[in-house]
Amino acid sequence: KHLLPVYNKPMIYYPIETMLKAGITDILILPGKDHAGAFAQLLGSGTEFNAHFTYRVQDTAGGLAYAAGLAEPFVGDDDFMVLLGDNIILDDLSEAVQNFKGGAHIFLTQVPDPERSGIADLDGTKVKRIIEKSTNPPSNWAVIGAYIYDSKAFGYIKELKPSKRGEVEITDLNNKYIEAGGVQASFLKEPWFDAGTNESLVDAASAIRSRQQPADKIKTQTSLSPLIAVGFLLYESRKYLPRFLESVKRQDYRNVQLYALDNNANADNEDVAYIRAHYPDVTIQRVTQNTGFAKGHNYLMRQAVQDKAEFYTALNCDVELESNVISEVVGSMLKDPKAGAAICKLKKWNFALVDTDGKTNFIDSAGLAISREHRFTNRGEGEIDHGQYDKEEEVFGVSGTVGMYRISALEDVAFLNERGEREYFDELMFMYKEDVDLAYRLQWAGWKALYVPRAVAYHDRALTASGAGNGLVGIIRGRIGRNKQTKAWSWLNHHIILFKYINSDYSSDVLAATTWYEVKSFIYILFAEPYLLREFFTFLKLRRHIAERRQQLKRRQGNYSLIEKWMVG
Repeated sequence: KHLLPVYNKPMIYYPIETMLKAGITDILILPGKDHAGAFAQLLGSGTEFNAHFTYRVQDTAGGLAYAAGLAEPFVGDDDFMVLLGDNIILDDLSEAVQNFKGGAHIFLTQVPDPERSGIADLDGTKVKRIIEKSTNPPSNWAVIGAYIYDSKAFGYIKELKPSKRGEVEITDLNNKYIEAGGVQASFLKEPWFDAGTNESLVDAASAIRSRQQPADKIKTQTSLSPLIAVGFLLYESRKYLPRFLESVKRQDYRNVQLYALDNNANADNEDVAYIRAHYPDVTIQRVTQNTGFAKGHNYLMRQAVQDKAEFYTALNCDVELESNVISEVVGSMLKDPKAGAAICKLKKWNFALVDTDGKTNFIDSAGLAISREHRFTNRGEGEIDHGQYDKEEEVFGVSGTVGMYRISALEDVAFLNERGEREYFDELMFMYKEDVDLAYRLQWAGWKALYVPRAVAYHDRALTASGAGNGLVGIIRGRIGRNKQTKAWSWLNHHIILFKYINSDYSSDVLAATTWYEVKSFIYILFAEPYLLREFFTFLKLRRHIAERRQQLKRRQGNYSLIEKWMVG
């Protein structure tokens, strides 16, 4: 199988290129006896790779650790790297190789089905042990087929006994190093593929093609580009529609289907009339009452699933997009199959100054952030943009204002409600913080959220409070000017989130910080905003429904420190 093509080159080329990129040019190849000649015929001496290849035939399949032991005459007293021939790694491992100081170094990646892999039991970033194919895995961080060892490995291998399947296991070797206190771990950021099945071969080829093909192709050639559903809700949105819809139609990505849900009280309204007159290709759905944000977008998301869209972009009508937003964001998501959500850079738009453009250089959102107190904020909100958020990177989550979601990720984390419908956004939340809840669920299920700053959108955030910030004074100032209904929805939804996700598995620091913040908030509300106490009784009425959703959560992030890594402050 290692000679099969993956996209445009044989599979074995990928691990060789990983080693060469890391500075390893003296390579021992260990083929089975049935195909040794084919490997030598394809690869030769290594001169075409500016490397030196040595071959040693494995007469029997004795396990990966057994195969590594065959390398002892080749390695001698040097450090060495072991890499499986069917592992396709898109990360650059050179830093780990060049900085190796002895012991062992393993590489970990998040997987959706940890019960099928060797899984690291972690304490923060420290590996406590590795458990092979457990029915109750301690995390979703799988050990991939790439390892760095010092020469002590050969002594350890000779001490190992074959497993029940008659093989000398690499997991046992790694656990020997863990017992000796000599294992370091790197956490992969890019996609990884164990190309041992037909499905993984297709996934690997697709990911590599999306990285190598020119970006212009996915913009213009619909045969190469996935269908993207763009959904937005209508509620007295007429003033925004010309700028909003024109910016969506201007996108340089072509394979887009527009969906609108009419939340207006009357069927005969200005929003629908404008769209039908100027953008007749927009699919408009009508409901009999205002559904709110979560239920409205869920309605459109289910339609997108039926239409076989691969991505869903949730947009507010009070935004204007630059022409490359969809192409840049989906381009980044296509490079990483684990990316469940993504957002562009979002800046503030003063729509009141629309005659003079109204676009500002103030950040509205560079992705969602979470603090140890379980406060949820937009990264960079209110800051002048001077390039401090110009790096593409992972974030805790994306704002529902202009968030793109992978449909398969939405399907993975959806709730099944009492009506048998799939809820992507939690419909217990009428409005506000439903994007935070979805971000939390995606993180727990092992999906990534990406921030893509190469494209920019502008948002007229009517509820932005000048001077809001961290600290008690900043929080209080941030509440001034917000209407009571907004604060009521926000308070209720915040506590729905806490009830769903907080438990004793979090560190004492997080639990203490969250509890103390809640105490301070209660005291403030008791004296300054007592009307919010009514929401406490609403919360009590919803507890059964919240608990049912809590039971459906996909908790693949078994180690809570991996969630806590996103918590700031």
